[in-house]
Amino acid sequence: MSGIFDSEKLDIECPQCKGKFEISVRDLKRPGAKCPKCGVQFESSQFKRELDKIDRQLKDFGKGLSNINIDIKL
Repeated sequence: MSGIFDSEKLDIECPQCKGKFEISVRDLKRPGAKCPKCGVQFESSQFKRELDKIDRQLKDFGKGLSNINIDIKL
């Protein structure tokens, strides 16, 4: 599932080497995301599940907004 946050960048500190790097949400959601400095692989399945849940909620919210009628009287 493609999400609205996928192109956003996150600053990450590797738990292994403590190196700091930037990674896109899209790349972090993919299985096998790794630290570019030491190569340690990140377990990001929970991160992906939670972001997918937020994306679904935002889409539902957007659908709800389209049902709102505003009557403006001048």
